[in-house]
Amino acid sequence: MNNQKDKKVPLPLKVHESVFDEVDQTAKEKGIPRSDEAEYRLKHYATPLTPQLMVELQNDANKKYEELKPNQPEEAIKLQKEVMKLWKRLK
Repeated sequence: MNNQKDKKVPLPLKVHESVFDEVDQTAKEKGIPRSDEAEYRLKHYATPLTPQLMVELQNDANKKYEELKPNQPEEAIKLQKEVMKLWKRLK
């Protein structure tokens, strides 16, 4: 994450205490500074996984499952398993 040529500058930022605690805990678990965890999230979480987006994703998966189920039951089950793997990764 740290690039020797890319100078770091301060970015004062106010967040809810719950977000602060979450970032702090994750940084401790990874053994990295809190600012590195915050920077990682800023870089990699460009599209937040909101509850609304999660519902849309699951609805799309359910729709595809229903389309596949009558004629391609194996593919439908495979799709369902892939979606479950994705949800486990996103937790």
